[in-house]
Amino acid sequence: MLIASIDTIFQTLINITHSPMITVDQIENTYLASFYNITRLNVLNSKEVESKLLPLVSRSECSLKLNLSGINFIDSAGFETLLSLYKVAQFNNSSLNLINLSEELVELVKLVELDRVFQLN
Repeated sequence: MLIASIDTIFQTLINITHSPMITVDQIENTYLASFYNITRLNVLNSKEVESKLLPLVSRSECSLKLNLSGINFIDSAGFETLLSLYKVAQFNNSSLNLINLSEELVELVKLVELDRVFQLN
């Protein structure tokens, strides 16, 4: 009985962690990526975010608009992911824009002085 309960809990966790968290819409060479079901870009999800978005900024002369509506916190791993995406975009003559940031998130980006790197809209 205990083993069955642990298996049920484990299966539930698998379903939660594998639920989609990013949608991407495309119009020509412009991509709009939006998050859902998450409020933080952090060590728990930043690698998955990077793996989903890296192919987009790896394309030559494209634009990725990252909709951060609903995201209220970014930790160092999240900022590392954003910087990695930015560097790849720059290398490929593409762009990365952060859009729909909350006031708190704008303050956080400014605090770590990344407002000099990212275009904030």
